[in-house]
Amino acid sequence: MHQRARTRIATVAATTAVFAAGTAITAAHAADETPAKNRVLVVVVDFQDVKHSDAEAVKENAKKEYFGGSQSIAGYYTKVSQGAFTYVPAATDGVVGPYELDLPQNPCDAGAVRTAAAEAAEADGYTADEDYDSISILQPSAGSDCGWAGLGSVPGPNTWLQVGEDSKISKGAMVHEFGHNQGFGHHKRDECPDGDLAKCTTGEGYSGKTPMGSGGPGVGFAAPELISRGWLPGGQAVTVKKSATFTLDALFGGEAGGVRALDIPLGKDRLVVEYRQEDPTYTDDEDGNLDAAVEGVHAYLAPGGDYNKSRLLDPTPGEGEGKEDAITTLTDKKNKVEVEVGRSGDGKATVSVSLDGVPAPAAGSAEQGNTAAPAPQAQGGEGAPVSEKGSDAGAPAAPRQAKKDGAGTEDLAETGGSSTTPLIAAAGAAMAGVGGLCLYTLRRRGRRNA
Repeated sequence: MHQRARTRIATVAATTAVFAAGTAITAAHAADETPAKNRVLVVVVDFQDVKHSDAEAVKENAKKEYFGGSQSIAGYYTKVSQGAFTYVPAATDGVVGPYELDLPQNPCDAGAVRTAAAEAAEADGYTADEDYDSISILQPSAGSDCGWAGLGSVPGPNTWLQVGEDSKISKGAMVHEFGHNQGFGHHKRDECPDGDLAKCTTGEGYSGKTPMGSGGPGVGFAAPELISRGWLPGGQAVTVKKSATFTLDALFGGEAGGVRALDIPLGKDRLVVEYRQEDPTYTDDEDGNLDAAVEGVHAYLAPGGDYNKSRLLDPTPGEGEGKEDAITTLTDKKNKVEVEVGRSGDGKATVSVSLDGVPAPAAGSAEQGNTAAPAPQAQGGEGAPVSEKGSDAGAPAAPRQAKKDGAGTEDLAETGGSSTTPLIAAAGAAMAGVGGLCLYTLRRRGRRNA
């Protein structure tokens, strides 16, 4: 029987190996097979000087937000993966603690918190690998000066979330950080006037087409992210090998068996095209229907074929995001690739792809493109951590180098941003070389997308 009493535990000094205990991300199964399950242990922790105002309320909210039906994190990932992957509670209900850690008030050393929390859970009978695959730490936000609402290893088994006085947990931060655990990076946006890829300006802002950018929990993941995990099974993602015209179904909620994404060679890179429309089959009380603010055909560049580092291609710079960044045409004269949208709406889109200067046949023609699906992107163990640190600035700050401390610390870049433009920053000296972290800021702006 697992002990439920509070446990006071000494912090282990060495933090350089805290990410080694995780497991590799399991490749997704086809939708008609048993879903891959990741067992999550949610650990509620207090510090020496700061405690949750109502730890029992935190635990009850955690049970709901992590595992409580279709609107939970488990429900969201089941939906976007088409049943190929889900999160399940470790232990009885997946939530343990509160454990009082032998650490000062809200330390920003996430590694030390992770080590102490894991040891507290182990003292209570929960062991990594044997009892859980991922660990998610809920710590009080009172008095914190860390500037983040959430952190996640990229990829890996670790997430950290700060909980306010209301004992509620930000769903936006949860979706975002668990996306990092899947290996997804921050999703930026290239501005490409008139759809000319020769004119693109790299990384001018963040994409609203995924929770990994500025989309929040009310949108699904973008097609490149789904491809990277194998979450578009059964020919839904098509590798285009010759000029052809395709009819695309909506990425979420489309017809069973339809094509939902095109994967197009672009020299050493890949160009991914999707069609998005509101999906009423997944409704969240707070955020509404999935993709309610998304419409049209969108395109992404996967540099070097790395789907996890894809960027949205915006043909209408300066006109904001949402429906304005849908494409009508894209042209890459260097690689002799042209994409043209014939129609878009009512759950369908017609997209013509011309390769090597050969015009695409008209819709309905017998001449069709190759329908082989791109392979899921390989997932190794854990990558280097990336952290995010908040700023009230509306645009990211210029990168700067973190100072060396002479103890083997690497130089790491840091970038600032607001909640709708999550940022990448260094995790700090204690995290150098031990796996990637990403931070999620909390301040809301505009629609609900924390």
